[in-house]
Amino acid sequence: MPRSGAARNRRLALGLLSEAAFDIVAPTMTERDIYAEKPLYRWLALVAALLAWGFDGVEQGVFALMTRAALKELIPGGVPREGDIGFYFGLSMAMWLWGAAVGGVLFGRWGDQFGRVRALIGAVLTYSCFTGLAAVCTHWAQLAVFRFLGALGLGGTWPLCVALVVETWPEKNRAVLAGAIGASANVGYLIAATYSRFMLAHGATWRWVIGMGFVIGLLSLPVIWFVPEPTKWKQARAKQEKISLCDLFSLPYRRGTIVGSLLSTVALLGTWGAFLWLATFVDKLAEGTAQAGTAKAIVSQWASVGQVIGSFLGGVLAGWLGNKLSWRLLCVAAWVAVMALFGLTREFGLQVCVMAFIGGTFVPAFFGWLPKYLPELFPTRIRATGQGFAYNIGRVLTGVGVLGAGWLAQVFHGDYRLAAMTIATVYLVGLFLIQFAPDTGGRLQVDDK
Repeated sequence: MPRSGAARNRRLALGLLSEAAFDIVAPTMTERDIYAEKPLYRWLALVAALLAWGFDGVEQGVFALMTRAALKELIPGGVPREGDIGFYFGLSMAMWLWGAAVGGVLFGRWGDQFGRVRALIGAVLTYSCFTGLAAVCTHWAQLAVFRFLGALGLGGTWPLCVALVVETWPEKNRAVLAGAIGASANVGYLIAATYSRFMLAHGATWRWVIGMGFVIGLLSLPVIWFVPEPTKWKQARAKQEKISLCDLFSLPYRRGTIVGSLLSTVALLGTWGAFLWLATFVDKLAEGTAQAGTAKAIVSQWASVGQVIGSFLGGVLAGWLGNKLSWRLLCVAAWVAVMALFGLTREFGLQVCVMAFIGGTFVPAFFGWLPKYLPELFPTRIRATGQGFAYNIGRVLTGVGVLGAGWLAQVFHGDYRLAAMTIATVYLVGLFLIQFAPDTGGRLQVDDK
């Protein structure tokens, strides 16, 4: 009896593992839908995606807060000028964006070929480990390289998390879940702002703050490990179709790929080219005050609360008002918010905190809208590749824009307000671009082959 009981336990353990991420059984067209049979797995997939993308937000947030402090130490030749800090800050952000673009395409393709979950584990390990290495760098060039390499994983996380969620939950839940995915990254920003404020107040340097991001980044892995691959992906892979980037520019998907990339550029450039200057702007406003050490973390907390609300509402609004009308409203609101934030504040205080909250509500709302719209442009077999390409080509173009923003900071003699307000005009371009967006009817495409 003991032996038979042990044998049953071993068979049960093997059965559970076969349903998890590293099931090596070849997919078939008649693959049973474990997510329909056991709805609890939907929640497991959702939690895994929210954790992975949320901790991705921690990594992004901590670098937005700490890069200026790091550059003051890592730029050789003594105390750097403010314009030089702005230039290298822009260069560092551009390297991050370009790395994220490459990673989004690579991990998106790997997600379509090898599985959403397997690729997501690789992406999380990549961004966590290189964040840890960034904490011990000794030169600004090392920081830029580690940011590029870490961004490979950061960029790959988004399309994999979106694909994992939209392929495991019913259609009726997609708008709300898109908002939840967008909000999770901004919860990560809030976590980064909160622990940064605490650590800085207790004398920690930028190295320790970034190093904590490395530890936090790894926390999602135990959950992701036990998520089964989506049945829709298994069925699509069972057809053994070759996945190529050329598919994205075939006649059915060409328009969606191009317009999706341009819309992603508007959202990303507005955030990274304009709103990104918030921490650096506040840092300069608070110089010489009693709150100089923690001002940027305080304002970032206010902004992050708004970001959580706004990014969630972005997906909900897309489901409620439709993709195009909601986009137009967000473009107008984000432009007004950025212009007010940088145009009306002159000193550190409650006003800049409230303005940061308002800006944080509207600027990141696009990151709830994009997880709703981009998956609708592509069928299952190329979804992670397609949305990863569109989103991350946006990052390539945004990287050029961020370099331009760094150059503008030099042109305006370190006046980050003018640089941010100039870049914010990209939202007005977004009002024009949306008229060319394909009408998806608000639904996912079925596989066309």
